Amino acid sequence: MRNVSKEIFLNALVCPTLGWLIRMSREEVSREPTLGERFRMEQGMEIGKKARELYNDGVLIVDRNIASASKETKSLIDNPNISVLFEGTFLIDGFIAKADILKRKGDDWHMIEVKSSVNDKEEFIDDMAYTTMVIGQCGFDISTVSLRLISKDFRLEMKNENLFVEIDHTDEVLDRIEVFKPFCEPIEKITRQSVKPEPKLRFECRKCELFKECLGKEIDNHIFDIPRLSQSKFDKLMELDIVCMEDIPDGFSLTENQARVRDCVQTKKPFVGDRLEGDLESISWPAHYLDFETVMTAIPLYPDIAPYIQIPTQYSIHKCSEPGHIIDHFEYLADPSKDCRRELAENLINDLKGKGSIIIYGNFEKTIITSIGRVYPGLSIELNSLIDRMMDLEAVIRKNFYHPDFHGSTSIKRTLPTIVPDMSYNDLEIADGDSAMAAFAYLALGKYEDREAETIKRNLLDYCKQDTLAMVKLHRQLVEYI
Repeated sequence: MRNVSKEIFLNALVCPTLGWLIRMSREEVSREPTLGERFRMEQGMEIGKKARELYNDGVLIVDRNIASASKETKSLIDNPNISVLFEGTFLIDGFIAKADILKRKGDDWHMIEVKSSVNDKEEFIDDMAYTTMVIGQCGFDISTVSLRLISKDFRLEMKNENLFVEIDHTDEVLDRIEVFKPFCEPIEKITRQSVKPEPKLRFECRKCELFKECLGKEIDNHIFDIPRLSQSKFDKLMELDIVCMEDIPDGFSLTENQARVRDCVQTKKPFVGDRLEGDLESISWPAHYLDFETVMTAIPLYPDIAPYIQIPTQYSIHKCSEPGHIIDHFEYLADPSKDCRRELAENLINDLKGKGSIIIYGNFEKTIITSIGRVYPGLSIELNSLIDRMMDLEAVIRKNFYHPDFHGSTSIKRTLPTIVPDMSYNDLEIADGDSAMAAFAYLALGKYEDREAETIKRNLLDYCKQDTLAMVKLHRQLVEYI
């Protein structure tokens, strides 16, 4: 029997085909989560656990079988001696839902949704509305619905009850349920069928994680690759029945940047702007290529730090005397057992002393250095002097260079394999920023034994070093294009 979960239902509201694809992917595709995904799941579970610890008399449903868990839930709800229920499971007509916390309120129940976020979001109303709706269809009355979020004021040394803030969303949830009800039967029918519903291209498809498995399949240069494509331009292209950039006529209204992307795709040639040479020649040598890695956790790793504060944990600097000619390399990795931001900043200032441009990719490094300056105002003058020397290589590429294989993006994930195809992260044990953040967090939490911890630290340094080496090679190849 195929059940309709909250995820499937909410996605099917946006697109029935998406709901069907998600159901099929969950049933047919199984893979190990990445290190970053695993860490986020564990953070969510830890927040849920701490929320449950606020109730000494709560009963947790641990059975993973939906049918038996729903029977146990009903039995406990019918027991007047049970006042609080965790992970209550509900199943009716193929719809399944789990409630984080159910608190008895006379003859009714107070449902509390727990989220590992510091910000209230519209999507949380949808989550709570679906769960409340399914519980109501099972014959149980929910009189109050609230959202429990992480408090921005929480600090590591505080008590557990200070970790959360609670917001009453009863009225919004009840209104949303009335919107949902007419869709239950058609969604249940569509997502159960064995044949994929006929998809229809819509503007929302551009951000869909399953687009390449659906309408984007076998289309190399979809119109969604057009940078900053607006709803109105999308609608006009639909009127012309155009989904590939190769088919966009010269007379179609596009911005200069959009037209550049279209032209590169149609000619199959890269664009090299007249100002590329001048912008690159404005670099002062020796140049320093800088990259940071950070950690950001729901429950702070160190005292006096708020939830989800981004903490810089390491950096890599490649120093070059000219494009592609490396003369030195500097690196720093924080001690995971303590907040090392000041030490990192002092080392950074020392490693970047003197003259020469500091080359970054995007604004991330500027943001991090600015944040450190706020924490340590005594270092702000020296840190601001580093910002004054920075040159954003991505901004140079965005203005002056485009390759058909960029597919509308100038992120380093697109530009590096296109411009420097012989450089890869495949041989690294840690090969992406998400995994690097998770690995450092695990180090800080003492999850690794001594020998394994040293290996992880070396892997983190290798990954960050690869990021700055990538910029060195990108820069060198851009010079070659000139």
